[in-house]
Amino acid sequence: MRDEVDRLIADWKRERPDLDLSPLEVLSRITRIARHLDIARHNAFAELDTWGFDVLAALRRAGEPHQLTPGQLIQETMVTSGTMTNRLDRLRPTGWSRLTGHVDEERNESSRFCNGRFVGSRT
Repeated sequence: MRDEVDRLIADWKRERPDLDLSPLEVLSRITRIARHLDIARHNAFAELDTWGFDVLAALRRAGEPHQLTPGQLIQETMVTSGTMTNRLDRLRPTGWSRLTGHVDEERNESSRFCNGRFVGSRT
């Protein structure tokens, strides 16, 4: 069964037979699969962007009391500290996450998942 990537590769082979197109075959399919997954996640969790889902999923996976420091969230979601600060600042007004008031020895205030209807509980 041929797909749109096969057609894309055939066009490139016709135009540039000297190129090794094997990486393009793999990466093009991964990109298309990722796009389909993003659409499916958006349809399932319309109130959350992908980044919001990632943060809340990390908090939910942490187990009771569903609380992590910014450093732990950074490690779980593989983003920079500035990005995590921005994400937490944007999530708090939605009611999905809040600061706990607990400050650890490194002066990090924990964030906590605080909405019992978290979509991760429905999946």
